[in-house]
Amino acid sequence: MRPLALQLEETGWTTRGVLLPGFGPQIEKLLDYTYQDWLAEAEAALSELRKQHHPVMVVGYSLGGALAILLAARHMVDGLVLLAPFWKVDHLLWSLLPILKPVFRHIRPFRLVKLDFSDHEVRAGIHSFLPGTDLDDPVVQQQIRDFRLPLKLFSQIRSAGQHAYRSAPLISAPALVFQGREDDLVKPALTRSLVNRFATSPTYVEVPGKHDLPVQNAIGWSTIRERLLRFADSVTQVEMTARNRARS
Repeated sequence: MRPLALQLEETGWTTRGVLLPGFGPQIEKLLDYTYQDWLAEAEAALSELRKQHHPVMVVGYSLGGALAILLAARHMVDGLVLLAPFWKVDHLLWSLLPILKPVFRHIRPFRLVKLDFSDHEVRAGIHSFLPGTDLDDPVVQQQIRDFRLPLKLFSQIRSAGQHAYRSAPLISAPALVFQGREDDLVKPALTRSLVNRFATSPTYVEVPGKHDLPVQNAIGWSTIRERLLRFADSVTQVEMTARNRARS
């Protein structure tokens, strides 16, 4: 998210990146937290920002998009920006999670999406987590496909997505939504279905590319940057107009 934050800061915005509990250096404790813990951390950050800054805009990507929706549904925000907002995976196993969880302890997440190891974005995404990995080695490729994660984690992600989908009709703030046309994880049809539930019609922008929308070398980066800054400026203009009316 840092590239987006830097772009906003260059135009005068103060930005705050939220490291969710259990992520980053706490990754070994990830299973100790629920999506309610992630949401509480984001709510605390929003509360602190609102004490000193106005207007306040929430930006969320993927799972963070689901949490951003929940924030905007619960609290007054002046703008909402979503990038490939997650609410479910279009795969049979995803709908079966409540049934599978009591029986199986782990799931192989890379079996749910197509992994093309010749694709630049796929390789860049994997190298960001596993730098120096030889992605041309068939043994390594198979090990990645067989990588397992606890079902408990996916159950929390699923709950966050479902809650966001149910809360979408409560969104009344101006919203800007970006979606990659070739995204295999958060598919365009799912995102369109989600934003159609908003109380007010958001600005929906499809760009070429897959799931890694905030990456600066992504195909759709220039469009995302331009539309984001334009939207942020409109949020500022609305706030200035409201202040001038209040003074008069």
